[in-house]
Amino acid sequence: MTNATSSMAGTSATRSGYGPLMKFSLLSISLLLTSSNAISGVMPALIKQFPDQPCANVELLSTVPSFSMIIMIIASGFIARKIGDKATVTAGLVIAAIFGIIPFLFTGNFWVIMGSRIGLGVGFGLINSLAVSMIAKFFSGDEKATLMGFRSAFESLGQSLMTLAAGFLVLLSWNSSFLVYLLAVPILILFVAFVPKEPDAPADAAMDSADSDAVKQSVNGPILLITVFLIAAVTMYVGLTTRLSSVIADSGFGTIQQASTLLSVMTIGGMLMGFAFGFINKALQAQTLTVGLAALAAGSLVIYFAPNFVVLCAGAMIAGISYPTMISYTFNQISEVCPKGSDTLCTSVVLVGCNLGAFTAPYTLKLVGGSALSQPYLVYGIVLLVIAAAYAAYHLIRK
Repeated sequence: MTNATSSMAGTSATRSGYGPLMKFSLLSISLLLTSSNAISGVMPALIKQFPDQPCANVELLSTVPSFSMIIMIIASGFIARKIGDKATVTAGLVIAAIFGIIPFLFTGNFWVIMGSRIGLGVGFGLINSLAVSMIAKFFSGDEKATLMGFRSAFESLGQSLMTLAAGFLVLLSWNSSFLVYLLAVPILILFVAFVPKEPDAPADAAMDSADSDAVKQSVNGPILLITVFLIAAVTMYVGLTTRLSSVIADSGFGTIQQASTLLSVMTIGGMLMGFAFGFINKALQAQTLTVGLAALAAGSLVIYFAPNFVVLCAGAMIAGISYPTMISYTFNQISEVCPKGSDTLCTSVVLVGCNLGAFTAPYTLKLVGGSALSQPYLVYGIVLLVIAAAYAAYHLIRK
């Protein structure tokens, strides 16, 4: 990861010949990638709909797409080499659209709905790594860094919009909430119409990927380092957000509804930071990650020591805007440090790490938690500060 930072400092502000519509169409596929839990608000209605199923089974409907996503993230690189990036993403969008709305059509069979959620994860898994690696293939330099930030912002935007839409649709019926996945249809149309199969003019990353068919894809040390880092970072951030509502309610600072609103505002703040990432990365370069880590640590510690709801909200917002900065920076480095022609495989490995981090978050909370619900915020804040200091020092030494 550190080798990438030095090369990042020297990248030029290379501009491609692609217009706004192509960029938007490519970025739009990221709107779907964090929407598997958009139907979380429907859980009470789903539990009521299937009284013969254990509560844990019903709640699994919200998270089970993550399991099939991990498998397909690994497989997507091999599939893309056979049929091409564009065809793989197209197939993923079609699968997501079909399986996403099956619960709206078949409301009486729990296991059909469970199967449809697994199928939704398959569709998302085909798209996930290519949503990152295709940006690296078509763009380079500052333009690539800016679009990586935009991609993170589009994920946050999609999560917010689809969760909000599902909340409105549930007023019609519980199964109407699954219609949010029809968003895959206009995204499919845009992607097919405006994103070319291959780059028109080869940039640095594009020339590397042009040789990908002739080079066996592999993973190197820096990619493994990025993956380990993201497992830890995602575990901590997901743990912080998962525990936030309980901390607010337990401390008497606010209600569950206020906590939900705060989480939504954090997502919006993260989205705005994603849009600003290109400017931040250009200014801070290698120390972008240091600042992101330090800010997330500060947010975590502010939440732990917060004497009231206002201060806690400030800490939560600091954490919410710092996380996309870290994610955008690390994903921007993948094409800088991965072996030639291995962008898709390396992106897949990193994304598997992210999903593993999210999956292990509840277990990590239990591991570091003490008698107080807020204890993990102190532990995570200290750990993040140590990582930030170590990264900053190592980079300065290498310079």
